[in-house]
Amino acid sequence: MLIIFVPYLLTVWVRGGFGGKQTDPVQTQIEEQLPFVAAREISTDSESECLKTQMIIARTNLWKSYQESMEEKSRSNEDAEWSVSDSGLESYTEEELKKLWGISYESNMEKLRQAVEETSGEILTYEDLPIQAAYHYAANCKTRNASEVPGQEDYIWLQSVDSEDDMLADGFLSVSYMEKQDIVYALAAIFQDEVLDVNQMPGALELSKRDSAGYVTEVTYGTTVANGEAVRQALHLNSACFYLSELDGKIRIVTKGIGHGLGLSQYGANELAKQGKNCREILNYYYTDVSIEKW
Repeated sequence: MLIIFVPYLLTVWVRGGFGGKQTDPVQTQIEEQLPFVAAREISTDSESECLKTQMIIARTNLWKSYQESMEEKSRSNEDAEWSVSDSGLESYTEEELKKLWGISYESNMEKLRQAVEETSGEILTYEDLPIQAAYHYAANCKTRNASEVPGQEDYIWLQSVDSEDDMLADGFLSVSYMEKQDIVYALAAIFQDEVLDVNQMPGALELSKRDSAGYVTEVTYGTTVANGEAVRQALHLNSACFYLSELDGKIRIVTKGIGHGLGLSQYGANELAKQGKNCREILNYYYTDVSIEKW
């Protein structure tokens, strides 16, 4: 009797039977896929506590995506199915990572899986709901306040904090040059109601408004006002903290920082980890008034 029933009882107990907590298949899918998502988002050379911050961020964004998808499908009476690929977050496949990392595949995956295990089920919440956990690589020495960024005003947990170590990041300061005609081509769709004059570049292109962290929020040409982040993306710049000038007949572009500047700075987080801060301290530094909870 013992030989027959003991294995069965153990199996039921492990799976959460007899009143125990059942394993959520979506949560299991997310935990299994986290290393492949995070591999797209952060270098495995980062400090272990920094890797943990990214796991919590990725898990939060995936869980938020899942909940929003379920709510939308419920309203439209669609089948309530979801997978990580529906989240919009890019991830590697195992085959891609083996090709990318070569002999380092196992050691790199061990780092990522350990970060997943040591933060199991942890997400960032604001008023008991998962947040949109924005992050970037390096800020302009301080992160941005979402209330000053068009379209991001509702994300009140994204407030400006000092991140001065970011100036030491590779690529923090970038200087590039563009032909005047190339910048006209790049911005034509954004300023489609204007006739862009190559001979008036860059003077007629006014960087008309910046936020308190130095990022351009409005760019004006004629009577058209464009979003600074849209201009940044059209010009393929490192960040929206940019400056334009003319030099030797070309447009000189100087940028500071890498990424949109909102939320956690990965470079700054890694420096804090080197100083002995743990992942929860780092997250509570870069995100204001959030909680770290189990889902």
